[in-house]
Parts: sequence; C-alpha cells; structure tokens
Amino acid sequence: MLLVGLTNLGCVTVDPGANFVVPDEQFDADFFFCRVEPELLVAKKCGSGEPGDNGSCHNNAAAVSGMALAPHTPVECSSGRPVTRAQVGAGSAAQGNLQSTSLEMSRDYLTAPLFLRPSGANHPRAIFGKEDAVVEVIRQWAQR
Repeated sequence: MLLVGLTNLGCVTVDPGANFVVPDEQFDADFFFCRVEPELLVAKKCGSGEPGDNGSCHNNAAAVSGMALAPHTPVECSSGRPVTRAQVGAGSAAQGNLQSTSLEMSRDYLTAPLFLRPSGANHPRAIFGKEDAVVEVIRQWAQR
C-alpha cells in the first residue's frame, strides 16, 4: 500500500505557463574579459579572421548567423580582473562580446558551439584543434 502512494508522488505534471523562458547561463565575466576574449577570440582572430576570409568573420554581423563580435581596445587586467570597469560596463563592446559569446557557451563545454564550431564542426574553417591549449581556457570558463 505504501508503494502505491509513493508511485503517485512521482507523476506530477507542471504547467510552465504561457511565457516560459529558460534562463540564460551566467558565466564568469571577469574570466571572459581577461582570458577567453584575449586568448581565444583575439588570438585566434575570431573577429577579424585571416586575410583570405574576406571579412566574413565575427566582426561582420551581416556575415555570421551568431556570435557577432565588436573590435575594441584590449581590456587591461590584473590578478584575473579588469583594472577598470569602464572598459567592460553596460553598452561597451567588451560587454556585447561577453553576451554574444555566452550564448554559444555551455556548462558542458564539449557540447558548446564555442568549442565545437571552431574546432571543425559546421564552421567555414577549423580555428583550433581539439588538443589546442585554448580548449583548456574554454573548459575553465564552463566551470565558472
């Protein structure tokens, strides 16, 4: 008799309502500004691309379907944090890059488009190999 009662407790349906939204993951912004952006996006030329890319990389929002990036002066960091918040505040190019890149990130970095696409899956060219040191930066960001 007790088993029947417990079985019924496991069969509950919840109506999420008409305006159901899955919350965005929040990843460590300082780690992005001080590690991800300079070591991945800038170093691997995700925004500007290589000379043969004909301006079809992430600094050209019209050329990409996601993760539009804006060029900006490098964020000055000390001890893993931006030196001044003015460089990374609301409306800044750095903040826009964080928001755009976060949409391509996942806690399971191996399934994140930020890892998959530039490592050769459904991307115009491979940007880095799956053994590249920048993969560790992506993995660390996923955990923050």
